[in-house]
Amino acid sequence: MPTKLETDVLIVGGGPAGMVSALCLARLGVRSIIIERHADVNAHPKAHELNARSIEILNGLGVSMDELTREAAPDADGSRILFCKTINEEFGRIDLLEDGGSAQKYARHIRLEKPYLNLSQTELERVIRDHIQTNLHIKLMAEHEWDGFSETGTNVVSHVRPLSGSSDPIDIDSRYLIGADGAASRVRKLLGIEMIGPDRLQDFVNAYFEIGLRDYVHTPAKLYWILHPAAVGAFIAHHVDKRWTYNVPITPPYEKREDFTADVLKKRIQIALGTDRYDIQIKSISYWRMTAQVAEAYRRGRVFLVGDSAHRFPPTGGLGMNTGIADAHNLGWKLAAVLQDRSPRSLLDSYEVERRPVAERNGEESRANYERIFEVIEAFGLDRNAPELLARVTNHPLVKYMPGFLKRLFLGLLHAPAHFLLGRVRWSTRVRNKVSASIEDQRGHFDRIGLDIGYVYEDGALVPEEGDGHPVEQQVMDYEPTSRPGARFPHVQLSGREQVRSSHDLVDYAHYTLLVDEAGAPWKDALHNLGTPPRSEVRPVSIDQLGADSESLTRLRAVCEIKSGGALLIRPDGHVAWRHQGASPEPTEALSAALKRVGVH
Repeated sequence: MPTKLETDVLIVGGGPAGMVSALCLARLGVRSIIIERHADVNAHPKAHELNARSIEILNGLGVSMDELTREAAPDADGSRILFCKTINEEFGRIDLLEDGGSAQKYARHIRLEKPYLNLSQTELERVIRDHIQTNLHIKLMAEHEWDGFSETGTNVVSHVRPLSGSSDPIDIDSRYLIGADGAASRVRKLLGIEMIGPDRLQDFVNAYFEIGLRDYVHTPAKLYWILHPAAVGAFIAHHVDKRWTYNVPITPPYEKREDFTADVLKKRIQIALGTDRYDIQIKSISYWRMTAQVAEAYRRGRVFLVGDSAHRFPPTGGLGMNTGIADAHNLGWKLAAVLQDRSPRSLLDSYEVERRPVAERNGEESRANYERIFEVIEAFGLDRNAPELLARVTNHPLVKYMPGFLKRLFLGLLHAPAHFLLGRVRWSTRVRNKVSASIEDQRGHFDRIGLDIGYVYEDGALVPEEGDGHPVEQQVMDYEPTSRPGARFPHVQLSGREQVRSSHDLVDYAHYTLLVDEAGAPWKDALHNLGTPPRSEVRPVSIDQLGADSESLTRLRAVCEIKSGGALLIRPDGHVAWRHQGASPEPTEALSAALKRVGVH
């Protein structure tokens, strides 16, 4: 007989989206169990970009900046992206710290001392797992396999199998289930949810090796695009002193996974480095397929999808893991509100309504970034399909089985035109200018404050304003702060006390925040007039009682975009739920209607 367990929410998958889901629920007193196949975090690094919104979310869940920066790359390294022949033969670069405007806009709109981090997903997972393992509301069941589920009217029963020892199978009874089990999600497949979009853009092989190269590389960076014809690919320096991956596109059917052995990859890495002085010891090899897909639905009944189980992006833009963390943050407070009978179940419908459009936009931008990379290749006069043509020729049986010396000669002749075209950048001003322009055109791939914090939910757990039915035109590299319903409440630095504070300190993941000015007493009275449940869900905050200086308060009033006597309702996740531009003749009726509309009983 199976062992029986029960919890509020079962989470399948212990990656970033799954663990952040658990921390969000625990922050609100909701119990969860995480089912994870592996005993430890995956030692092979995957994502490495942690954006501003993710850092904000993690900080709010108790993960400190000190913890996040401990294994992150130095700021200067994480700001640079190089385009090279070999790693020390640079054609051009993007440096986000050299662009003063880029640094200033982050400083204006984000309270964080570091608006983004070059931090290996492996190291991020270690940090989050430490918090998971000490949280009394979370049970991590590592080395367990989720085998399926059955749903009743009020519960989900999951069937779980231990992967070590001879333990009995386990049935876990939960009110809800979250599928955070990655791109090949079994949860999604059992739900019968299809993925929309292309399922193959390119296949890749990825080699992980540990080495310190700071003394060798001329310019420490986080990413090196390598254009050497015999070693086309990309180095990702998860940390220049410690962790590297080398990513190579492969072109089936001319190339196969098994062709890329550790020895083959080691030789290509040495070519890409421009030296064989380092004995590259490859720790692990991963094969993956780049797709651009979003799930047709994020929910079936009591089962939800978050992270890569709901969307699969090209890594060009670093949006995949970050979108998953924001998914978890959006869903967590809503599940807690329903489980604790503070909101109707209809609130859960807003999860897909809000998050799916964000994933679609991020997926489109990631795919556009991938396609845009080929502009650099074409600026040299190279054919974007040259790697596939080379693979086709070099893997022809007549070439593959040539004697070694003859094959090396043939490949040298085959690569010669590409070497010539790459070399023109040294003496042709026209080519050099074209290449520089194409590299600068990649900036939105990395400088993306608009995508990170500027997205606005157009519908969901919010009250759209009358006459405001047109979607916000979202920018990639620019961000315009707004308190329009659906937007992230802007950051404003508040000075006037010993410690500098932020407008984000006014927001609490456990409550709604009702922000009013000095003429806002009627709104406070209206809140007091409401019943206990809605009143207890909302914290009133008066701008004039914050103790901040006049300059700070002027900036805060400006971003609230309300007139004297108006009110702003901010959700637990920091997004604006409702805005009343000025005083109301019936504040109790207006506030009550707004709270019901956004999901407060």
